Amino acid sequence: MEELWSAFGWVIPIIAVVTFTMIFAVSIWKRKKAKGRWMNLLPVLFTAITLGGICLITLSPFMGGGYSESTTNFDPFSNLKLNLIYRKHLDVPIRNLIANILLFVPFAYFTGWWIRNQKGIVLKVTFLGALFSFLIELAQFYLPLGRATDIDDWIMNTLGAFIGGILFVISRYMYKIFQLNRRKK
Repeated sequence: MEELWSAFGWVIPIIAVVTFTMIFAVSIWKRKKAKGRWMNLLPVLFTAITLGGICLITLSPFMGGGYSESTTNFDPFSNLKLNLIYRKHLDVPIRNLIANILLFVPFAYFTGWWIRNQKGIVLKVTFLGALFSFLIELAQFYLPLGRATDIDDWIMNTLGAFIGGILFVISRYMYKIFQLNRRKK
């Protein structure tokens, strides 16, 4: 966990400041305009924040490891198998695996909240997550960032988007049940 914090800890304060600033700005703007509920802007705002956070984490130049060239892996699950089977310490590959999944859960959740009135939310947010992850891997391939382009990252990011979509659908269902129970009282 210390390795992750040392690599990406600088992103958290930036995201926090941007989040609070944007919420404050939107709330003031909506008070002056007085049109609609400003709460409807929250999913858009949070989706934008998660997009920015993902870009900060995945597209910032790699500053460690002693290499400057990007590496590529287009063989599905080969890096994952290599790291899980032949490594003596499994904590780093498992953390990397979990981080790739968790990175896209908030994006999919907030995107699902944004498009909540449409059908097929899970499918749509999974597709958007897969597309966004593909664009990130493409950028890592073509830009001199010192980052690895890995199909395993794309697969794990897409899985994270799927999980985020499922979590949104579950939370929306539970919210509707809560609202119905509240009306009955």
